[in-house]
Amino acid sequence: MASDRDASELVSRSFSGILTSKQSGDLTEAVEQSVPLRNYAKLSGMIQDSVSDIAMRAAAGDDSLAPGLSADAKDRMRRSVSQEQLKRSRSGMGISRTLGLESSTVADNRSTTETGRTMSSEFTFVRKLGEGGLGTVWLARDVKLKRLVAVKEMNADAAEIPRAWARFHREAEITGHLEHPSVVPLYQFGTDSRTGQPFYAMRFVGKRTLVNAILEYHERLNAGKDVSMDLHNLLTAFISVCQAIAYAHSRGVIHRDLKPENVAIDNFGQVIVLDWGLAKTSTESEMGAFGGISGMASDPDFGKTVAGEVIGTPLYMAPEQAAGNLDNIDERTDVYGLGAILFSMLTGSAPHQASSIRDGQPVRIHELLKSISENPSPSPRSYRPNIPSGLEAICLRAMERHSHSRYASAMDLAEDVQKWMAGRSQRREQYDNARSEGRELRTSLQSSVRDLERNVRFMASIPPIQEIVDGVRKHTNVELPAWRERLSLIFQGLLRANCDFSSVSFCEVADGQWRELVRVERHSTDYSSVRAIPGSRLASGPLTSCMQTALDLNPEEVHLALSADCGTKSTGTPGKSKPSMLSAGVPVYDSRTEELFGFVRIEASLDRLIESEMRDRLKSTADLVVLDNDCSIILHMNRTAGRIRQSEGRPMTEFLSDWPEVRSALKNSGEFYDEHNHAIHATRVDLIPGRYSLAIVQSVADRLTPRPVRPESCRI
Repeated sequence: MASDRDASELVSRSFSGILTSKQSGDLTEAVEQSVPLRNYAKLSGMIQDSVSDIAMRAAAGDDSLAPGLSADAKDRMRRSVSQEQLKRSRSGMGISRTLGLESSTVADNRSTTETGRTMSSEFTFVRKLGEGGLGTVWLARDVKLKRLVAVKEMNADAAEIPRAWARFHREAEITGHLEHPSVVPLYQFGTDSRTGQPFYAMRFVGKRTLVNAILEYHERLNAGKDVSMDLHNLLTAFISVCQAIAYAHSRGVIHRDLKPENVAIDNFGQVIVLDWGLAKTSTESEMGAFGGISGMASDPDFGKTVAGEVIGTPLYMAPEQAAGNLDNIDERTDVYGLGAILFSMLTGSAPHQASSIRDGQPVRIHELLKSISENPSPSPRSYRPNIPSGLEAICLRAMERHSHSRYASAMDLAEDVQKWMAGRSQRREQYDNARSEGRELRTSLQSSVRDLERNVRFMASIPPIQEIVDGVRKHTNVELPAWRERLSLIFQGLLRANCDFSSVSFCEVADGQWRELVRVERHSTDYSSVRAIPGSRLASGPLTSCMQTALDLNPEEVHLALSADCGTKSTGTPGKSKPSMLSAGVPVYDSRTEELFGFVRIEASLDRLIESEMRDRLKSTADLVVLDNDCSIILHMNRTAGRIRQSEGRPMTEFLSDWPEVRSALKNSGEFYDEHNHAIHATRVDLIPGRYSLAIVQSVADRLTPRPVRPESCRI
């Protein structure tokens, strides 16, 4: 080297990173051979570092270091610092990796590693995606790799706040260290070569968030569409969020701002948790000990406020956050936030949405925070009564006001949701089976009614009927008792072959009166016993409207009615008895004179019809309730306990709080399908179309038990 002057010049130029390879080699050789030159280089380096540190602090807004500088001088200092950082980065001497931005394009930027390798990136801004108090997110194109990325840069106003710089850098470091499929991955971090402001590039996950998925779900729900798969997809996404937060907790990171807006969902269902800017870290965490994490990022007390911001979003905020108890914020604070997201999924509203409005006007922020910190968390069913009870219980536990009562971890919460989903699949299978059983029961009952019609039509056409008609007309037929005996035996055979039939009779009609000629019925205490009624016990009386309707029909036409409306000996006064019997009547004409003679009637027990069908068909139904036209219970059967007679005659509102909704569905469509809880199924059985129907209500799991409610008028 020519002289000490030349060596000193090379030392000075080395700090600006503008030496050629030959000059750098000459300087290295000279420093190794000369102790004074080595001491001079070390001293120059210390001075350079000191000046750079002061300049950077001044550029960050620390006026105490340069109180006399004008705004123009400060701006020139910022630009000088940025240029110096870029030079240092390229020479391998910089304190941070710098990426240069030119207008809307990230121009050629390089950083040299310790091994001498260089990297370059170039991004072209496409459009703005969003903007917050700290930074703006742009959609950009990675020119080198031909892909879309998201670039977040600090806003100009925030750049004037020193702690905002640290918070931005801290957010990037925390996000970069959380390497999980459901945490947005960072690609690069650097500063703008023109303004000196920081930015980072990350994966572009699209603009669709959990908010969009929740809105779509509730729009379909309100439209009455099948949303079972929509709910399944939402809960699957929720489990992914829980797992991502559980991973962050394992690294000592607490998100503190969980809400649907901070969860992105791509078109293929991948879930990404965003915005870790308010995250809190633990010094004892794995992340704090992980290589390269800065002291600022691992400071658990950093980030309490930035320019007066509240930590978290009030509508989803945990009580301890709203109260400002920052020392009490831990993993269970995020559990509350997860519960708040689940609440939003189930109801379509934020948990504290109702508390934020009073008399149609927004409340003040301090009043809202006080309400959140002091009042119990809202119940999802207060927003939507048909929310599955199991999911509501999970949500309420996650959102307990006292943190010690919540789930201990995000994974515990996720596991309970998974168990509910697995159990729901089993319940849905059981429910679908019960639904099929209910439909089969309806079809079977209607088929039994058709059988009743066919049997009464056949009984009116058998030969003994006409022989009895002839004997009555002649008044001298000595064989009449024999024909009555033969008809009685046929009637007895009919009842023995059809255990649901209670009685069968043949009646004569004259002068507005009816009189039984033959009657066979079951014993009142021994249902298996069938007996013929002696002539002295046969009934008679004035024609009822029910009988007259049957008599007005043409031959072989059948009139169906409730036995209570027909007023026979077995059922008592018309309109007073409980409609537990179904009556089928057909007119009988004299085949010789073609004049009306009387009618044949069969009565069938509704109880027997339903009970026999339930024993044979209902395997998945725990409870079954049958109601009449006025919603009074005429039969209550339990799969294990059998018939529950104390329920009969009581209103259904005592057993099922959602009965008005069920009743409305029965009236409009004939069936109620419980798509949320998969617990209750109901179907309407039109025994007498347009005049008489039954309602069959099935409970899949829980036994229906009465509860006191006010009476309600009802008709199916």
